[in-house]
Amino acid sequence: MHTEELYELFLKAENGITTDTRSCGKGMLFFALHGENFDGNKYAHDALKLGCIAAVVDDASIGVSDQIILVDDVLKTLQNLAKYYRRTFLEIPVLGITGSNGKTTMKELTAAVLSKKFKVHATKGNLNNHIGVPLTILSAPRDCQFLIVEMGANHIGEIANLARIAEPNLGIITNIGLAHLEGFGGKDGVKKGKKELFDYLSEVDGARVFVHGGYDELMEVSEGLDRSIFGTQEMKPIVRFEMDGGRKFVWAEQGYESEGRYFQLEGDYNLDNIAAAIAIGRYFGVGREDVSEAVSEYVPSNNRSQVVKTRSNEILLDAYNANPSSMKKALESFAKNNKGDRLVILGEMRELGDFSSESHKRVVTLCTELGLDGVFVGMEFCKVKEFISGDGRFYEKVESLALEIEENKVVGKNILLKGSRGMAMERLLPHL
Repeated sequence: MHTEELYELFLKAENGITTDTRSCGKGMLFFALHGENFDGNKYAHDALKLGCIAAVVDDASIGVSDQIILVDDVLKTLQNLAKYYRRTFLEIPVLGITGSNGKTTMKELTAAVLSKKFKVHATKGNLNNHIGVPLTILSAPRDCQFLIVEMGANHIGEIANLARIAEPNLGIITNIGLAHLEGFGGKDGVKKGKKELFDYLSEVDGARVFVHGGYDELMEVSEGLDRSIFGTQEMKPIVRFEMDGGRKFVWAEQGYESEGRYFQLEGDYNLDNIAAAIAIGRYFGVGREDVSEAVSEYVPSNNRSQVVKTRSNEILLDAYNANPSSMKKALESFAKNNKGDRLVILGEMRELGDFSSESHKRVVTLCTELGLDGVFVGMEFCKVKEFISGDGRFYEKVESLALEIEENKVVGKNILLKGSRGMAMERLLPHL
């Protein structure tokens, strides 16, 4: 079936696309994706029984009928359909977001700000890979006025591929840090991989990028592009935090400074995310009061920069992910802004390859330098403990630490809880 024909079928799927029979329902179109540990082809007939109008498969043994559509490659077909649908949004801004840290928070803040003026469709959660990006596009309503597509990668070439699917005409790179070092092969590889978004936009007529002027690498990779620079005293908007019976943010642009507004996002590293959202919103004409209101109303979720108060402690939960750059920023911010009885509980960082040992050593050493009482969880931390002088408690597994906390309760602490997603550090919350 040609993409044009599949598109006509997609338009008949009143409840959209699904790739999982657990979320199948009436009026959906099922794509039988497969990987090393799963094969959606096996569930094609189940999808039809659950109400899907058709199932797209690439295993001929499933059979072919009016409702079973055989293609050469289901994933490629999904991506091609998304690209075809994207081209029906020719007149709207399409913003691509990538970077080592902060993509999802920046995306959500930007969507909140822009939603004050436009009907915005943005990536849900972190559906930012070769499957998530096409699903994001295909879930956009036809009357969408602004599309925001988050793009994640752990290898060179992935952002370029995602850009070819989403075809953005706007772009922003949050930062270029030490993330996915195993796949990228080091910091230079990360820089090359993230730059692929700007490389794509350099060939797009009328494209614009948004660049934080305080980062030399971002200024370098955006050289020669039409760009809006923000985040410095010279190139505003710029954002600062104030303490006034609680945490407030204040933002300024040329000839204007906002009133302080209380907000619910922790961590000084989020200043850049807020500034980016404001810069993009103001460029597209969102009013000043609406900008402030959107940031103030934003509530973080999914274990990102959330403050959780239990009966015994106050916890800064930032356990969605971790890498050397985000760990450093989180620890420095926590040390600066929390002056009580502090404790950091850190899970290991993953996908670092040959950089793992040195990176975990640096995190433990930084805790000592900042005067933070540290608890370190995971084999990667345990491997380096004998090479580090200073205090620190080490546990191989989250479960081991949980048992220890049950026996020796932690009370009256300000706690930073952070680690890579695979560590699921939020499992400690019931024990804290």
